[in-house]
Order: sequence, then structure tokens, then C-alpha cells
Amino acid sequence: MKNIIYILLISFFICSEYSEKYYDAMDKALELFESGESEDDFLKASNQFYRISQVVKTDWLSSYYYAFCNTKISMLQEDSDIKELYLDKAFAILTPFDNLESQLVDSLALSEINTLKAMIYIGKIFINPMVNGMKYGPLSGRSIERAKSLYPENPRPYYLDGQSKFYTPSAFGGGSDVARPELEKSIKYYEIFIAKKYWPNWGKEDCQYLYNKVLNDVE
Repeated sequence: MKNIIYILLISFFICSEYSEKYYDAMDKALELFESGESEDDFLKASNQFYRISQVVKTDWLSSYYYAFCNTKISMLQEDSDIKELYLDKAFAILTPFDNLESQLVDSLALSEINTLKAMIYIGKIFINPMVNGMKYGPLSGRSIERAKSLYPENPRPYYLDGQSKFYTPSAFGGGSDVARPELEKSIKYYEIFIAKKYWPNWGKEDCQYLYNKVLNDVE
């Protein structure tokens, strides 16, 4: 009985929190994010998403996009310390969602979160491949595999896996031949994947572009 009351209370608060103000704020933040090109663009978007995440604590999407913005800002930075700072901020806001109740975050949401965590680890590797590769490579790989297992038809973890393998030297188990099967799976799932409103829907064109490069390398 207590569990039933607990679930009903959660449902009530979720319905209360996801108001018209929430949707208006998400629309504006996503517009900033999707049109963003510069560090300043993504910084403005990240601030919007952060404010939403602090008002609606159960909303994984605003935290996800805040983390994604910070990951993109890190990629645009030249200074290694600043790169790391933004990646740490991205990772920190995602961590609590690993332990949330299943009724608040479903398997696809967790798959998307773990895909983004893998991207953050890859960002850490790029800061200093010789030093960070041994530490963050396995962590990225585990996040990708968890993302696949949580939602096998999510195209993004396969794309990220293929991208990672493509840019890994063949001496370390990478290369076009290894990347190709992952990219082919990703393309197959992109063809059937339909994202809910506001949910992640990125990567299809980039995956196709990388797959075409792989085909040229193999041929």
C-alpha cells in the first residue's frame, strides 16, 4: 500500500512540474541548442537547460541537454584544463540518473544517458590520449555496451562505437573494418527509430558520412 501511495505521489508531482512553462522553456532552450555553432551559443543553451533541471528535478531531458551542451563547449576549447572542467560538469549532472526509480527514467532514456556518458569519456581521452586512453577507454566501452543492452534499437550507441573504432589505430584494435559493422547497425536502426518530442534525435547524417568514409577505406 505504501508503494502504491509513493508511486501516485510521484505521478502527481511529475504532472504538476511538467507545466506549460516547462514546455515553453524547453522549446526555447532546444532552439538555442539546435542552432548553436559557437561556444557562446552553447553556453546560453546550457544555462537555460540548467535552470529547467533545477526546477524540475525529475526531468532527465534538461540535464541531458545541459550535459550535451557542456560536452560541445569542451570540444570547442583549446585549453586542456577548461576542456576537462566542462566534461566534469557534464558528467556530474548525469550521474544521479543511474539510480533513479525505473518509473521516472525508462530504458531508452537510460540508453541515451549512457551513450552521452560514453561521449564524455571519449572527450577525456582526446585531451591526452596517451595518459587517458587506458583509464577512460574501458569506461567508454562499458557505457556504450550498457546503452546497447538497455535499448538494442537505439542507433546512437552503435554510431558512437563505430566512430570510436574508426579513429582508433588498427594496432589497438580499431580501423575501418572493425568500425563498419557498428555503423551498419546504426544506419539500420536510424531508419526505423522515431524519437519522442524533445528526446535525442542526433547523429544520422554524421553516421552516414562516416560510413561512406569507411566504405572508401575498405574498397
